[in-house]
Amino acid sequence: MSVSTYNPADHTTTNNVNDNVNISVSSDTHTDHAAHASTDANDTHSGHGCGHDHSHEHNHHHHEHSHDHGDDIVHLMPTLTDLQKPHSDQEFIEKAMAEEHSNHKNLIASSRDELPSVTVNGVMIDRTNIAQELQYHPAENKEDAVFLATQALVVRELLRLAVLDEPNLGEAAWENDEEQAISALIDKNVQATMPDMATCERYYKQNIIDYMTDPIMNVRHILLACLPEDGDERLKLKKTAYEFIEQIKNNTNPDAEFIQLARQHSACPSKEQDGELGVINKGQTVPEFESALFKSDAGLAPSPIESRYGFHVVDVLNKEPGIQMTYDQVVPAIHNKLSQQAFHQALCDYLFTLANEADIEGIEMMLEQENVFRG
Repeated sequence: MSVSTYNPADHTTTNNVNDNVNISVSSDTHTDHAAHASTDANDTHSGHGCGHDHSHEHNHHHHEHSHDHGDDIVHLMPTLTDLQKPHSDQEFIEKAMAEEHSNHKNLIASSRDELPSVTVNGVMIDRTNIAQELQYHPAENKEDAVFLATQALVVRELLRLAVLDEPNLGEAAWENDEEQAISALIDKNVQATMPDMATCERYYKQNIIDYMTDPIMNVRHILLACLPEDGDERLKLKKTAYEFIEQIKNNTNPDAEFIQLARQHSACPSKEQDGELGVINKGQTVPEFESALFKSDAGLAPSPIESRYGFHVVDVLNKEPGIQMTYDQVVPAIHNKLSQQAFHQALCDYLFTLANEADIEGIEMMLEQENVFRG
């Protein structure tokens, strides 16, 4: 396998891979998923808005909660229009499409504003398809998005060529149903070693802390809102947040003082409920807020929590610790998780073999579970 200029090795994304995974090739470019399997349902979370239902009832005996899983948007914070970020990739996608339609012949693969020229066995991957594919590959920067989109299309082409070479499949099978043809190809060529019960039990013991129910917290906050890029204003608000904390602590009626400050100064709609966000579990707020929040003890946090929205003066009204789940409770999820990991690794190995046997120019393939499978 030959490679050339486009190497994103220094920009590999570190996004968490969703446990519900497919080979990341979108159907909008006449491509299909080669594999699909759901795993641990515990990894799925829903958004949590400031319009949180404060009548939420919590069963203290069973730790059962009902949340809406239909919305992946992370809320919790303000609805201020100046804090709403535009779609980060839309402008680039439109520009990339315009570049392709302008028929420029000498696009440079290393430029973030241009699309790479990539060939598989001498056949170029259509740059229009790359531009269209971008929307299905969110990444930390545009270069990574281009790489993931391009690699996905290269993987599709490798699978197409393998289907054509398979005696029992061939071009007719591909033309009839790409997804079914890929599935048949994988069934024949990818054999994964499934975990036995001893392996599952060993995994549980080595990762036992991962199998605790999440802590439950009842929280109120005062949000001093500021755009992330406004450094001077953030410094001022951080100082103000510390002043509010001292003001609350030193008041003879700290509850009343917190409520008054929330109603007067908080930029979150929860100010109408005295700053109360209600019951919060993990996965319901923005990550930077959550990571600090769940380390906090009950009571007024001694320091403000910084997030993309500004600074939060936080009061944890109640914190209920998680409960350790037994092996018998989680063994089905563990077996499913390890089975999927084994299958994905076997599939990556197979794709690596196909890539080595092909003549690929314009991209250095990185066939790892983290960037081959996308949620």
